[in-house]
Amino acid sequence: MKNYILFLGALLTLASCKKGFTDLKPQQSVFTEDVFSSMPTARAAVNGLYSLMQSYSYYGRDAMVIPEVLSDNMTRSVKTGNRYTGMNTMTHTATDANVSRMWSQIYRVITNANAIIANESKLQSIATTLETAEVKQLVGEAYAVRAMAYFDLAKFFARPLSHTADGSHLCVPLVLKPITNVSEIVYPKRNTAAEVYAQIDKDMVEALNRLSTTGDVIINGSSNSSFFKIRFNRWGVLALRARVAIYKQDWATAVTSASAVINSNRYSLFPYATLVSGFQTVGNVESIFEVANNATDNPGTDSYAYLSSQQGYGECLATRQSMNSRSTGTTLSTFKGLYETYTATDARRRFVELGNRNSIGGEVNVPLCLKYTNISNYAENIKVIRLAEMYLSRGEALARIAMQTGDAAALNASLSDVNLIRRSRDTASTTRLFAATLGTPPTGSITAAAYVDSIVVERRKEFALEGQRLFDLNRTKTNYVKINSAGNSTSRLIQYTNTTSSYYYRTILPIPVSQVQNNPNMVQNEGF
Repeated sequence: MKNYILFLGALLTLASCKKGFTDLKPQQSVFTEDVFSSMPTARAAVNGLYSLMQSYSYYGRDAMVIPEVLSDNMTRSVKTGNRYTGMNTMTHTATDANVSRMWSQIYRVITNANAIIANESKLQSIATTLETAEVKQLVGEAYAVRAMAYFDLAKFFARPLSHTADGSHLCVPLVLKPITNVSEIVYPKRNTAAEVYAQIDKDMVEALNRLSTTGDVIINGSSNSSFFKIRFNRWGVLALRARVAIYKQDWATAVTSASAVINSNRYSLFPYATLVSGFQTVGNVESIFEVANNATDNPGTDSYAYLSSQQGYGECLATRQSMNSRSTGTTLSTFKGLYETYTATDARRRFVELGNRNSIGGEVNVPLCLKYTNISNYAENIKVIRLAEMYLSRGEALARIAMQTGDAAALNASLSDVNLIRRSRDTASTTRLFAATLGTPPTGSITAAAYVDSIVVERRKEFALEGQRLFDLNRTKTNYVKINSAGNSTSRLIQYTNTTSSYYYRTILPIPVSQVQNNPNMVQNEGF
């Protein structure tokens, strides 16, 4: 077929969509108007969005692993398969299968969200009086999912919004209408970062306008608490808005959005004693939004847990200082592996405990990746947004506001947020709490600028192995060491000031080669 098809995987079944939606697996379907002829099929359509997010090409694995393996948090074992080979050495190319799968999967989510949004009026017309609020819920969720999908695409495939003063650099194509037949397929151009982030903001506003102000999730006409953590509600969207605002450097919005989530009192931080077990509990007290897995519906051996577990593939390892022993003409002593960022009394260190690679010829006494471990029945949800992020995001935003305005009260409020996290994670926290000042720091204090850098480190410790590290490095332009192998101790220094370096180019992903070859309007990322 000569015509360019952007969403090939979704559209291949278009001609055979005469079956009902419930007869199709979500990843094999693209919605047509007849799907929205009843509330049951509309509900199934929205459920399908979350099922698509469960794929190993999205939150089931790749969206969590790629930002870690491209950063200073994760490396591959010497005993490994062919997963993330190029990314581990910062030599990934536009032909990388992980890249094309992720691009396609996220756009499948967007395509199906578009169809739900476009049929809002039809759904309203068929809804009973008792179902009107649920229709708003369903469409609100579609807007929220689309906002998150475009934000993920922007983070993976483009530079942060602040990369250019006006956000005029290329981001990803905005496709906002459903594709219902082949004649509608076009050759989309990449929109600018400013345009993409404006659409993300608009989608979040549309979601908030429809979702219940109580934060409850309406299923089958009534509030259902069992879906509170695994479907988008008001607090989940506000948490997403706080995350987006941090990446945009919109500090005021980050503060107001994070505060709204915190003040909802619907979530609480893990206590020190139960941090590990709490994190691994489905629907735990700290989770704001999770991608659900259960014993009958999960990525199985393609999952993040199987990739990490030494009873599974066990290929990915956390980084350690001893891995930094040599490099090419660069002193690396100031850079820490993930393991060294934790003190011995920090509960989070248990997620990277030292152990042996369970494979002949594998490494010994290296940090294992232990955040996701359930390979008995895979019924372990992927934690996408947690309450700890709201405190650290608000803390960072307040600190940056203090630096810009000289507001000492904002700095003190920031210290309160960040030190709250430190107290809940480290039994020796009373001797390690931050003290910062806008002026000349007294003994035991640091400058506000150094404090902001420390918050980024705290984020590294808190969200390690959760798919956030690379994006924090990119948005803050923080130099780091990419450790290539736990076995031969090679490593490379990534410098954001060296924008002509092939390593700098590869701190984002290329546009998949098929998209560039088949679409004359598609421009490749620089350096690929």
